[in-house]
Amino acid sequence: MNQAEFRCKWLRLEDIWDCAEDVRNRYWSAGKLPVDVEAIVEFKLKLDIDPENNLMQQTDMEACLRSDLRGIVVDHDHYMNEKFANRMRFSFAHELGHFFLHKDFYAMIVFESAEEWKDILLSLPDTEYRYFEYQANEFAGRLLVPREDLVREIDNALKLLELNNMLEYLKADPNAVLSRISTQLSRPFGVSADVIERRVDREKLWPPDA
Repeated sequence: MNQAEFRCKWLRLEDIWDCAEDVRNRYWSAGKLPVDVEAIVEFKLKLDIDPENNLMQQTDMEACLRSDLRGIVVDHDHYMNEKFANRMRFSFAHELGHFFLHKDFYAMIVFESAEEWKDILLSLPDTEYRYFEYQANEFAGRLLVPREDLVREIDNALKLLELNNMLEYLKADPNAVLSRISTQLSRPFGVSADVIERRVDREKLWPPDA
């Protein structure tokens, strides 16, 4: 295919979220947090996990879905280092977004390496590339951060703010308060504070009624 003519298929945000919910419900029956997305990849979907040396250094990617959709290539050092556990969790979820949302695109292209995949991405029209990645990110965020669990964690945080007489700060500058508590909110989900801040924005959960 001519990558310059690529048009990412339009998907409603609600449809992306519904797909993520369906995947979590089908493949993570334990229902515990954080979602063990690596177990979903390896044991439920039977996809290979292929650690590759210097993947991040050479391509600026922690992971990429293989052209044949049978595995995910990951940066060896990040995969083996617990320090990057949260980042790798999101990277796996992001690639699952491509796996479930973009199979039609992968069916039209062939690449043998992560470097070739990077070249394909760079050849896509900028707007289409951003939307392609946005869809995978939205899938990953909803997969890892179930809405009802996020609502519960926000409620718990509000109770602590009330106990500490900080609700006035919330009313005065809700974004500053969110920045202060986002790390706390992120812990049960095993994601970064940035992911949580994006989730509460996308889900329209902030500022809360307090």
